[in-house]
Amino acid sequence: MDDLRFSEAFAQFLVDTNVISAEDALYALDEQRRRTPPFGRLALKKGLLNMKQVFAILAEQPETGLRFGEQAVFMGYLERRDMEQVLEDQRSVRPGLCEVLTEMGVVKKSVLQKNRREFAHHVETVLV
Repeated sequence: MDDLRFSEAFAQFLVDTNVISAEDALYALDEQRRRTPPFGRLALKKGLLNMKQVFAILAEQPETGLRFGEQAVFMGYLERRDMEQVLEDQRSVRPGLCEVLTEMGVVKKSVLQKNRREFAHHVETVLV
């Protein structure tokens, strides 16, 4: 499960267990995405793509439906290993859902940690 899907599932768990409201969950998920730098910006910063390539990728995406990094690989602008590295860089700077929720003052960190353990146990039980 990737980081964003984990955050969405954990947010739903927190709503289902009445730890946070649905509105707070949506706001926190939106904030998490807002504070995550776009793939293209990171690839530009690392010197892996230039602006002409970024615009070409953006122009093709609506036709293919591919995510930015996949489109860059498909068009031959990036190697898959470079795409994976940019995705890892993106994950490393994305704030965690717990971080955003505590910054919002919605719930205490200790409550989130307890619920995260319960959620992890729930996921393990479902997957086994």
